Amino acid sequence: METEHKKGRVGNIIMILLLVAAVVGLGMHFMKPKKIDTAANENMTLFINNKISDIDQKLAKDDKIPDIATELSWHKSNTALYNEVKANKDKAIKEKRKVLEDKMVKIQKKEFPELRDAYVSSKKEILGQEKIEVSLSGDNKEILTFSGDRFAPEKAQKSFTKSIEEIVSDLRFKKIVYKSSDKQKDFADYKIDSKTDTEI
Repeated sequence: METEHKKGRVGNIIMILLLVAAVVGLGMHFMKPKKIDTAANENMTLFINNKISDIDQKLAKDDKIPDIATELSWHKSNTALYNEVKANKDKAIKEKRKVLEDKMVKIQKKEFPELRDAYVSSKKEILGQEKIEVSLSGDNKEILTFSGDRFAPEKAQKSFTKSIEEIVSDLRFKKIVYKSSDKQKDFADYKIDSKTDTEI
């Protein structure tokens, strides 16, 4: 009986030692510094440099925005690259990230007001056929105003807002205002939860 008791105690000690060894092994695995992937960092640097060059070319040109969807997609790809770079701990990449960030903010401040203007221009004729006027206001063209009697009921405003919610958020509008006509007071305004032009 005593022998069985000793065997049980030895078994428990062995089990505890195995558990301690497993915990120590896991701790060492997760705590040891990760190896720097030089090739991945070189590729990342290449992507960042290409993007910075691309932005510089766009900043140097004074071209009109060719296509809203294409430009929004381009800005989203910039953001995706920036977010990927943000997690990298390499010192050289951190420095490049700061340059990329500054360039992205600069191009966004330039292009997003132009994109909002292009959006409104593209909608004027179609909405005009429905007796709806559309215009921009605000220092950075961030307020979108629709004038027309069809927006008198609140239900119509909400329905229309829902139908354009994604694009106005992507274009970083801050507010939609509904009026019955240019001379009458606002029916309502809806704040848009979107990024500012300086936000990545």
